[in-house]
Amino acid sequence: LIKNSPKQQKHDERAREERSGELCASLCLVTVKFKSLERVLFYAEETHAQRLQMSEENQPPLPAMKASKSATVKMHKKAANAAKKKPDLDGIALLELGVKAMDLKEYDKALPLFEEAYKTCMESTKVEMVKREKTEGGGEKNVNTTKKNTKETTTEKEQHQKDACEEAVKLILNKPGELLAKKKEIDAKLPNYAKNSEENMKRHMENTGGKYRTRFPPEPNGYLHIGHAKAMYFDFGVARLNKGETYLRFDDTNPTAEKQEYIDSIKDSCKWLGHEPTKITYSSDYFDRLYELAIQLIKSGGAYVCHQTKTETARSRSLLREFQEKCAKSGVENRYEVELPEGAASPYRERSVEENLELFEKMRSGQCEEGECSLRMKGDLRSDITSMWDLAAYRVKKAEHPRTGSKWCIYPTYDYTHNIVDSLENITHSLCTLEFETRQAPNGPYYWLLDKLNVYKPSTWEFSRCNITYNVMSKRKLNLLVTQGLVNGWDDPRMLTINGMRRRGYTPTSVNSFCAKMGVTRNENVQPLERLENEIRAELSVDSNRFFAVLDPLKVEIVNYPKDRAAELLMDAPFHPSFMEERGMRKIQLTETVFIDRNDFREVDDPSFFGLSVNKKVRLLFAYDITCTGITKSPVTGVIESVQCEIDMDSRANKPPKGKLHWANTEFKTAEVRVYDKLFAVPVPGKVVEEGEGGEVVPEATALVAADEEEEEEEEDANEDAAKQKSLKELELEHPWLKQLNPDSLVVYKNALVEPMLIENHADQPYSARVELQRLGFFTFDFDSTKAKPVLNRIVTLKESNTKKK
Repeated sequence: LIKNSPKQQKHDERAREERSGELCASLCLVTVKFKSLERVLFYAEETHAQRLQMSEENQPPLPAMKASKSATVKMHKKAANAAKKKPDLDGIALLELGVKAMDLKEYDKALPLFEEAYKTCMESTKVEMVKREKTEGGGEKNVNTTKKNTKETTTEKEQHQKDACEEAVKLILNKPGELLAKKKEIDAKLPNYAKNSEENMKRHMENTGGKYRTRFPPEPNGYLHIGHAKAMYFDFGVARLNKGETYLRFDDTNPTAEKQEYIDSIKDSCKWLGHEPTKITYSSDYFDRLYELAIQLIKSGGAYVCHQTKTETARSRSLLREFQEKCAKSGVENRYEVELPEGAASPYRERSVEENLELFEKMRSGQCEEGECSLRMKGDLRSDITSMWDLAAYRVKKAEHPRTGSKWCIYPTYDYTHNIVDSLENITHSLCTLEFETRQAPNGPYYWLLDKLNVYKPSTWEFSRCNITYNVMSKRKLNLLVTQGLVNGWDDPRMLTINGMRRRGYTPTSVNSFCAKMGVTRNENVQPLERLENEIRAELSVDSNRFFAVLDPLKVEIVNYPKDRAAELLMDAPFHPSFMEERGMRKIQLTETVFIDRNDFREVDDPSFFGLSVNKKVRLLFAYDITCTGITKSPVTGVIESVQCEIDMDSRANKPPKGKLHWANTEFKTAEVRVYDKLFAVPVPGKVVEEGEGGEVVPEATALVAADEEEEEEEEDANEDAAKQKSLKELELEHPWLKQLNPDSLVVYKNALVEPMLIENHADQPYSARVELQRLGFFTFDFDSTKAKPVLNRIVTLKESNTKKK
C-alpha cells in the first residue's frame, strides 16, 4: 500500500536525493504501529521535514544511490510514451542520450536523463501550443497546471503543417511559373484551355515574386463548418509550408443572401483556427473590372443576353442531356458533326454583338426586371461537361449590396467571378473540393473563360469534401435545421459548424489536428465522428483538471457518521493523477449527507452492475467504503427519495470494491448541465451505407456531391425555401432524412450538483475552463452561464462510443 500510494511515489522521488536508512526504518516501524496508511504518510512527512531542518554538518553522509536496470527500463518506457504524445525537441534529445547511456549499461547516467526527458515533454510543446493558440485566437485558456512558457520554434510550426500539405506540394501541385495550369490528361481531340502564354506568366511571376499564393473564398451567406476548416487548413497550410501568402476572399456576388454578421463570423472563425490571411479581399472590390471584362467577352462573341425563362432553360438542358445520351449509345465519335435537337440551344444565342451590348446596357441601367433576362457565356453545347452549356454570367438583382450600395442592379455569378478574380489576384493555386472538378477541367468553363479573355490562368486542384458520420454538411440542410427550429441556432453544439464546435468546447488545435490526419485526397469518403472526438479527447485527457459533479442527485444519508473525526473526513483529491506535484490537490469534505447519481443505485442488484444496491458495498472516490442498509421511497409516487448507508472508517487501508462512485456533498452548487450526443441516429443521414474494411463507412456513389448545374441555385434559394415554416410531419415527408434525427441528442439536467471551486472561478467566463467531470465526460461552461445560473456543456465522453461496434 505504501509503495503504490501516489503520495509515497512523490516522497520516493524526493527521497532519492536526501533519504537515509533512518527514514526507511521509521516507515516500516510506524506501519505496524498505526495500521493506517494516512497516518504513516503523515508521520513520514513529519520525519522528512525534521531531517530537512537539520544542519548540514549534523546530517550523516548519504550513501551513493545506484540506479537499477529495471527502474531505468521502466523510466525509459515512460519517457518514450511522453515523447510520442507530446514531442519536444529538447525532450527527444535527452531521450536519445539516455538510450545511448542505457546501451552502455550506464544506468546511473541513463535514469536521470529519462526522468528529465519525461518532465520536458510533459511540460512543453503541444500543451503549451494549445494554451497559446486559445489565448491569441479567442481569449480562451485552460484551467491547468503552470507550464513552462516555452515557445514553439519555426521548425516545429512547419513540421505541424507537413502532415497534410507536404505530399501535395511535392507530388501533386504545380510549381509557380509552370505554363500548363492543369495537370490532367484529356482526349487529344478536345480543346485544352489551361495553357498560359509566356507573356501572361511573366507578368504573373513579376507580381508574386515566384511565391505561392492561395486563397480561401467563402460565400458570406452562412456560417462555416468543419468542411471549411479542412479547406482552410489546406489553403493556408500549402502557402505557409512554402513561405507564401493566402488571401481571405469573400465571394459576395449575391446581395440578397449576404449579411455583415456572416462576414464577421467567418473572420472570427478563421482567426480562432489560427489562420492569418495576408490580405482580406471581396469579389465586390472587382465589380468595375468584372463589368469591363463582360463587355470584352460580348465583343469577342463569347457572351449573349438571353431572355429564356427558368422553365425554358431547364427544357433546353433536358434536350442537351438527351443529345449526349443518344450520341453515347450510338457510338458517335465526333459530336460536333451531329446537329443539336431543335430547342436545345437558346433562340437568343446568335444575337449580334451590337444587340447584346445594347441589351446588356439596359440590364445595367435598371431597365430590365429581375428574371426577365441574363447575360450567358457562350460555351460549348456539345461538350460532355454540363457546366459548359452556357452558364449565366450576370443576372438582374435590384437589391442594395452591403459594400457597393445601390451602384449596381446587375451582379456577376460565381461561375463568372471566381476564376477571373483568381486571375486578377494572381493566385498561384486555386484549391477546391471535387464538385468543381468538371468546371475546372482543362476543357471546362474555368479555363475557357480565362482563355477567351486572354488573362493569366491559375493552377487548380480538387480534393474530397469533409463528410463526417452522424452529421449533415450541406448548407441547405443546415439552414433547414436552423430555420425550422430543429436545432438552437447556427452555434448549436450538436452541429459541426465552427461556432457550434466552439460552443461545445472543441479547441482549434484539436480541429486542426483532425484536418491534418485526415489529409487531402481525391477519394470520396465519410470520416467516422469518433476520429474527431478522439482528437479533443486526447488533448483534454492531459490538459483538463478533474472535478466532481452529480447530474441526477440521489440523497445518501450516512447513519453512523463519525462527527468526532472531522479531520479524517476532509478528503484529498488530485486535480490530475498524472500531475499531482505540478497541479496539487483539492479538499472535499465528506459530509453526513452526500449525493450520488441516481443511475448509480439499483434497488435490485445485478452481477454486471457495480453501483450501490441494498446490502452492497461501494467506495466513494478518494474517501471510504459505504454499505447500503435501507431506502426511503415517496409514499405517493414510489420513487426512491434517499438511501441510508453505513461508513467503514477503516476501509481505506483495504482493497476497494469494484464499484467506485463520484459524489457531492452538501456544499456543492446547483448548475444546469447539457449532455450533448450525436445529432442523427444513423451514420449517414438519408443515405444507404455499408461497413467497409477497417470500419470505414462507404457511401453510395452519388451520395455526397450535388449535380454541378444545380449546386448554386440550391445555395441561393436555401434561405427563401427554409424560411417557410412547416410542421415536422410535412418536413419529414419532404425531407426523409429528418426522420433520422436523434431524439436524445440533448439531455438537460437542471439540478446537477457541481464543486463550488469550479463555479466560483469560471461559471461567468464562457470557455475559460475545459474540465473533466469524473466518470461523466469533458465539459466547459456555455456562454449562457453565470455564477447565479451556471451552465455546462458536455464536449465529449471519456471513452469512445461503442455505437460502431454494435
